[in-house]
Amino acid sequence: MEMNRIIALRGLSNFAAPYGIKIHPAPIHPGEECIEIITGGRIYFMVDGVDQEFGVGTIFWHVGGEETIHRSPPDDPYRCLAMRMLVTEDRRVLPRITYWKDLDSLNNFCRLAYRYAHDERIDKLVLGSMLYSRIFWEAYIGLKKGEGEGYPPPLSRAIAILERDFAEDLSIDTVSKRAGVSTPNLYTLFKRHLEVTPHQYILNLRLRRARTMLAGNEKSIKEISLECGFENLESFYRAFRKNCRMTPAEYRRINIASKY
Repeated sequence: MEMNRIIALRGLSNFAAPYGIKIHPAPIHPGEECIEIITGGRIYFMVDGVDQEFGVGTIFWHVGGEETIHRSPPDDPYRCLAMRMLVTEDRRVLPRITYWKDLDSLNNFCRLAYRYAHDERIDKLVLGSMLYSRIFWEAYIGLKKGEGEGYPPPLSRAIAILERDFAEDLSIDTVSKRAGVSTPNLYTLFKRHLEVTPHQYILNLRLRRARTMLAGNEKSIKEISLECGFENLESFYRAFRKNCRMTPAEYRRINIASKY
């Protein structure tokens, strides 16, 4: 568990770069990890030798031996929530730059984080673990949501069709035509970018939906299998057991909330 790396919250602050004054970077010492979340303005940061601009919602992860962000346009200096953690090892667990996609939830998080960080009644280890976990989660979700941003348009269209209509009796030829690409090319796109076939992608969508239904409502397993697009109960059981290493009934028994 990455959360086990956390020893303590060393400090948390809101930083606002002043207008027209050069900011010097601060070093990150061994045994520290610094997280800076941009809450306003813009920042310049070098990525693969190219200077790039980043705005609100960008999360910078710094480990021991690195430096904090510091370069900002003079007309729009950056503001950030900066958090330093003491950690057991200097190891990067996420990319140097990630994103917090939901800016409303980011604003709420920053307000609460700042308030609790300076409340003497709050245990700093508990608080640090909670803050780190939340930022880690938002970064992880941001990476997942951004996975499809660079897909070719035909593949993006096909994915949108499948995610909307996966429970229907869709043939891959039909999906190809609606996505504006030949069937062989669609197979190639799926294998190249997703490492699965279109059929496997549809199956994964159906099983994902089935798992949420099994854990979240009391419809019969047969009803769930039909609503998720499986031809019959036997094919559903076979696919579910191969994918989840248990039957739908076992999955429901493990995950459904107790009534007692």
